[in-house]
Amino acid sequence: MRRTAIVLTVVLLAILLSQTDLHAVASSFRNFSPLAGAAGLAVWVLTNWLRALRFASLVLSREVSRGRMFSIVNVQNLLATITPGRAGEMSYVVLLRQDGRVPGAEGLAGLVVARILDFVVVFGVAVGALLAVREALPAGSGRVLATSLGLFGASLLVLAQLAWFSEKGVATIDVIVARTPARRSSWARRAAEKAREVHACIVRVRERGEWSRLWILTAGIWVSSYAVALLWIFGLGLSISPPQAIFVAAVAGLATSLPVQGFAGLGTTEAGWAIPLVLMGVQRQEAIAAGFCFHALALIYLAILGGGGFLHLSRRRRMLTVPVDK
Repeated sequence: MRRTAIVLTVVLLAILLSQTDLHAVASSFRNFSPLAGAAGLAVWVLTNWLRALRFASLVLSREVSRGRMFSIVNVQNLLATITPGRAGEMSYVVLLRQDGRVPGAEGLAGLVVARILDFVVVFGVAVGALLAVREALPAGSGRVLATSLGLFGASLLVLAQLAWFSEKGVATIDVIVARTPARRSSWARRAAEKAREVHACIVRVRERGEWSRLWILTAGIWVSSYAVALLWIFGLGLSISPPQAIFVAAVAGLATSLPVQGFAGLGTTEAGWAIPLVLMGVQRQEAIAAGFCFHALALIYLAILGGGGFLHLSRRRRMLTVPVDK
């Protein structure tokens, strides 16, 4: 994984830098509006606060304060961005167990449900954005639309599996373990047991009837997330229409959500911004420079909030006298 991430990062950065120059990148930083940067940070804070509220709704075994959950979300977002393949996503489960004393299976169940809801919204918005700007796209874009529709449908099916039919999935795992050589593997038996624990936590979420609240919070998360992207686009003075800006934000959001990135998202994030900007008529050098500018802004936001989250959680650990559940 580490070697693949290094290769991916180096190759993408080499391609992008060969298509622009450092003067264009420096110019994008100079031309960016500080007011847009400050407004983007404020909306980014709102986005993470909504994520904290959603995760809090998915924790049922004990009360986790909103302030602590907000810090956990900020740290998780930082680690998920800087680690290859978004491996840092799992830090949520670890931090929730360590700082909220929530069982690992419950944390994992909440993370799975949250990410499936995110994918439904991200792929759905991508489909709508593609339809809105289809006339501006080059020939062959129908395949991209078909792929997006397929991913949107797949995310809906996975959500249905988790929300209503998860018992069948767990039963299938049990059958596989019982009827194959895997039954002799302690690792396979532990995995099956963990699947049953996670399933039980998902059932508790379903029985609590929180789906409406979860959908509302998820919608708010992505509306505010796209609002940050729009602030950046217009803060740099890029001449594209609002529907085109939404398309760019949707593609960029999709690129940063999928587990295909290298270290700190270098290369994949810039490409996720540059490609849709070029499709919307922005000059190639300007589009790539904008990608570097926007990625730098995201890393600054992540460092500020993630660093604050680390300090907050560290301070609470020093004050904590109750032993951590194992």
